[in-house]
Amino acid sequence: MGDNAHIPDMKKKKRVLIIMAEGVEELELTAPTDVLRRLNLPVTLCGVGGLAVRGAHGLCLSADIPIEEVDPKEYDALIVPGGPAARTLARDQRVLELVRAMHAAKPSKLLAAICAAPMVLAAAGVLSKEQTVTCYPAADVMQAVNATAKMLMKPVIREGNLITGMGPASALEFAFAIAAALAGDSAEAQLRRDMCSMN
Repeated sequence: MGDNAHIPDMKKKKRVLIIMAEGVEELELTAPTDVLRRLNLPVTLCGVGGLAVRGAHGLCLSADIPIEEVDPKEYDALIVPGGPAARTLARDQRVLELVRAMHAAKPSKLLAAICAAPMVLAAAGVLSKEQTVTCYPAADVMQAVNATAKMLMKPVIREGNLITGMGPASALEFAFAIAAALAGDSAEAQLRRDMCSMN
């Protein structure tokens, strides 16, 4: 199991918010939640449309707080999982305002989106043509993302304070990239070893 030397200092821990809604891709929600909590990073699950959420493949999930209670100043990172839920989130003004607030914060906060969720970042207007992102290769998702950023089909792309992932098969690597950004490369490398990662 390894020792706890890789776990971040309590005083420096980054607080993470993950948005979830009906139809969320379960793997893209649970992988970052699990990986970050293994590092003892505080992760809060935020429900849009209720605290009880059914995932894209029927898993029943439970959020910690509703979006109405979120104060973006309390968080250092925002993660948006994909699945059919991403299309709902991209139309929700509360979600878009939250994304904009996290993006505009000084110092800048980490934004991470996977699968169809980069379209949420596109809808919020926080992407630019100078940024390279990846996303799920569905026509509407690629159209939304390609209109606002450079698109590259890779499993995970980390560029500055933005991390994007392609889809469910990329969920664990996406989670590890977030872990490295928030807890440091050495903590992420040790956690990979503890979790028996061969990468």
